[in-house]
Amino acid sequence: MARRRGDDFENSEVFLEVQGALARKIKRLRLDRDLSQRQLSSIADVSGPHFGLIEAGVGNVSLLVLVKIAKALGVSIADLFEGAGSGKSGVDSAIVRLSGTLERVEKHLERRRDEFARFGDELKDFMKEHREAPRVTVVERGPEPVRKTRRQPRLASREQGST
Repeated sequence: MARRRGDDFENSEVFLEVQGALARKIKRLRLDRDLSQRQLSSIADVSGPHFGLIEAGVGNVSLLVLVKIAKALGVSIADLFEGAGSGKSGVDSAIVRLSGTLERVEKHLERRRDEFARFGDELKDFMKEHREAPRVTVVERGPEPVRKTRRQPRLASREQGST
């Protein structure tokens, strides 16, 4: 989606507040579990530098990374935002947006799972038909190659005619 002029939400007060609150909450939960940044980033399968930026409150975090971090910490995504920061309304709206996005992703994955199941069934049917079909080997041979015989040089045919 193209960015509109004047639409600088990433630098807005609401976004920065939510980003900072999320960073503080992740750090607090990590320290409560006696984990280093490296350990948590490894458990969550997030690159160390990216995790460091997120926890410092300067890295942009995707929904997928939030899910991974929450799972690694043993909490829900909502728990990452709960009670974080004084701007509860900004946090609430972020949770609502993330929840909606998560629901859309889950529906999309469900549709894809159904498509893959259908594809698997079709492949099984094809393989079953292929195994049951009689095997006929057809060998097609083209015309035999034409062999060219070597002509006698013209000089020799003149000699035969003159003798």
